[in-house]
Amino acid sequence: MPRLTQNGWAAANIPKEQVERILAEWFGRARPKQYPLERRPATWVVMGGRGAGKTRLGAEWVNGLVRGLPPFTRRGRGYERIALVGDTLGDVREVMIEGPSGILTISREPRPRFEAGRRRLVWDSGAVALMFSAEDPESLRGPQFDAAWCDELGCPAVDKGPNQPNVFPDPKSAENAIPYFSGAGRSDLAQQRFLEAHASYWDPADADFEEAHNPLSPVYGGRMVDIERVYVWAWDARPFPAFPALGDRWTDGGNWHCGHWLNGRLGSPDAGALINAILADHGLPAADVAHADGTLHGYVVADPSSARAALEPIVELFDLAVCEEAEGLVFRRRGAQNAPPAEISELVSDGGNPVIETVRSPDHQLPVELVLAFREPFAEYQTAAVRNVRFGATGSRQQTIDFPGVLETGQGRALLDDWMRRIWSEREQVTFAIAEHRADIRPGAVLRLPAAEVDSDFIVTEIEDGLVRRVTARQIARTPPSPWLPSGFGPVQTQDSLAGKPHALFLDLPSRSGSAAPQDQFRVAVWQKPWRSQTVLASPEDTGFGFRAAVGKPADLGVLVEPLPAGFEGRIDRATAIIIELFDAEAASVSRLQFLNGANAAAIRSTIGAWEIVQFESAEEIEAGVWRLSNLLRGQLGTSDAMAAGAPAGADFVMLDDAVQPAGLRASEAGLLLNWRIGPSEADISSENFSAHTETGGLRARLPLSPVHLRCRKNAGGAEISWIRRGRIDADDWVQSEIPLGEEREDYRIEIAAAGGPVVRTALSPEQNWQYPSVDILADFGGLPVEIDVTVRQLSAAAGWGIPATRRFILS
Repeated sequence: MPRLTQNGWAAANIPKEQVERILAEWFGRARPKQYPLERRPATWVVMGGRGAGKTRLGAEWVNGLVRGLPPFTRRGRGYERIALVGDTLGDVREVMIEGPSGILTISREPRPRFEAGRRRLVWDSGAVALMFSAEDPESLRGPQFDAAWCDELGCPAVDKGPNQPNVFPDPKSAENAIPYFSGAGRSDLAQQRFLEAHASYWDPADADFEEAHNPLSPVYGGRMVDIERVYVWAWDARPFPAFPALGDRWTDGGNWHCGHWLNGRLGSPDAGALINAILADHGLPAADVAHADGTLHGYVVADPSSARAALEPIVELFDLAVCEEAEGLVFRRRGAQNAPPAEISELVSDGGNPVIETVRSPDHQLPVELVLAFREPFAEYQTAAVRNVRFGATGSRQQTIDFPGVLETGQGRALLDDWMRRIWSEREQVTFAIAEHRADIRPGAVLRLPAAEVDSDFIVTEIEDGLVRRVTARQIARTPPSPWLPSGFGPVQTQDSLAGKPHALFLDLPSRSGSAAPQDQFRVAVWQKPWRSQTVLASPEDTGFGFRAAVGKPADLGVLVEPLPAGFEGRIDRATAIIIELFDAEAASVSRLQFLNGANAAAIRSTIGAWEIVQFESAEEIEAGVWRLSNLLRGQLGTSDAMAAGAPAGADFVMLDDAVQPAGLRASEAGLLLNWRIGPSEADISSENFSAHTETGGLRARLPLSPVHLRCRKNAGGAEISWIRRGRIDADDWVQSEIPLGEEREDYRIEIAAAGGPVVRTALSPEQNWQYPSVDILADFGGLPVEIDVTVRQLSAAAGWGIPATRRFILS
């Protein structure tokens, strides 16, 4: 019959109220798999993901059984007694009865009435649906039922998911909601704890199992609930991390990031399991980790180390406290405790110290930018980094955390947000003394000081025993954790793709007065326009790149427009000028006092590859982007060898400010050839935005500086050669009578050569002078030479012979 004829017939022969009733029935909207008209099964097993319609099908099944509708019933009449079985009675009510797809929500006339006190639904036909839970399985023994609807065991990986395990955030699902009191963020730990609680309740092999929870049947000899037949929602065979990463193949990958599916979660360790695995690897007993919260996808221990060194990154990132009790080590979330805080009501005076000394860290000592580096499972386990900047804070201090674990980017952001908040909100530290040695006052214990200026709990960090017990404790600021928001997956298209590769330079610089470790003088300067925060990675091979540094601001770079000739050191050079072109930067003149105090320092790559450190007092822009730098101090910090070599036009020029930062070289890598990658922090290492470099560094800061004031005096025994050493460590001190040696021992190598000729004699001396005997002069030259070249180097046990000092002397 044509469609228009059908509609006309229906309008003419079916009353309007019946048409509305038919349209309200579910079979008009159900999917074929939810409403199999060709089959009438007695038992239904419904498998599907979140939003697939399992709860709706169960509710419609009960509705159809009561009303006697096919294909749910084969009797042709309604069912009278039905069991509704869920994990808990709360689940039965909130999911199966009152939920968005529950029986009361979807029922048409006649609608049942819910008698909460008697835990049942009653229809006008006399049909009854009774509520049961897995918490009280014995209640199912005895009553007779025509049918039973049993809900699944499962919980989304959502913050406070166990509060309401039937809902999760997904706009495509009828059960789209967040659990009660949830912050709506991801929480794999909540899902793990939910499943662990069920396992410990039902599984006889669990240490906390109680026989009454799952008794043996006297009839068939098995457990009431067979743990081998407990199926957890929801897992399938798609491998992690291909699922959910391959969004073009599986379109439900976004649900995974919202907390759906078990894939890739149950196999990942929580912080407690990881801690005990590390302790076991070091032959140490297991610790109490029941309250060590945190999850991650993996952890890397790259080098032989102690258990403490391997555990410290985990303890710091997940904010754990460690204390030693009679049973062994206890790891718990800092501030978590099973008892109220210890009250300190009586304090004692400790000599001249205040009764309570409160120290508050000033703003300039706290970081305003944190960078967390880790390995990202959705970027083929390559290094990723996230940043947190505290806006409005003064200063420019940056702290980088290199976490050797596998995290998702969204989780990394949440952990870094919490870390920044702790640094700034827990800046109070108190020190006080108590008379008695209380057992409850120990490192890691939480206490309360009614007399303290800060109304807060404190965690004990240090105890010093003497005539009194001095206790140092740090403030605890209890705040909800930052939500772990889904970060998505796959390649992220950002403006980084428009920026191209960064222009990056590596500088192996000499030590500076008061500077950090020598390897930190191997530095990197990066420029890019438009600017993107940069990640620095390194590896000894072409794979396995690890995070080394994060560069948050661009360096002022340029090139020489004209060659720079050799110069002299120790005096202001007013004759020579440096002509440079700067990349999107400016130079500025400084006062003489600032100039002599180290301002306007720059590095220029010389013809021999070494960097000369120069300073300039005056800067003048002679044309757009081109600057003339004058009044120079050349060869600073012992770079006289680079100064003597000069620099060609086009040589690299770098302003030495806080944008030029350590590249992340390790002490053991000094002198090794490494592969480096530099690119935008949000880009993948395999993208075209990363530049590749092969560099060796960390040696220049270890090289002894060249000696100065070389002299050669003839005497009766031949010639005496003397010099004055220079120091690379803490030598810029006008108070000391003698600068520190800076080396393990004092040794020098002296090389003698004819003027412009090859070396004819090499000697060693432990002092700053050496006698060149007449007999050796005669043996080397056949007589008294007119001129000789003398070269002196100081020895470094770490880097070998230092920078040479050479001078020509007239002997006859």
